[in-house]
Amino acid sequence: MKEAFHIGQLVRISRSFSGSSDQRVYCIVCLVADEDEALLYRIKNTVGIERVVTSREIEPAALTAVP
Repeated sequence: MKEAFHIGQLVRISRSFSGSSDQRVYCIVCLVADEDEALLYRIKNTVGIERVVTSREIEPAALTAVP
């Protein structure tokens, strides 16, 4: 199965999951295997805030995005 995202990619939290309140750019720092073998992504922004999300919760940032 081809993964939708890769380490180092800049992403944003999808509007459907953030309620359009979180417009920060995050960077995928590692891939995490879930107990159900579902792939999770650990993302981090420049302030140091980290989250663990699924591919449904994130979307690629614009090509002009700056972390």
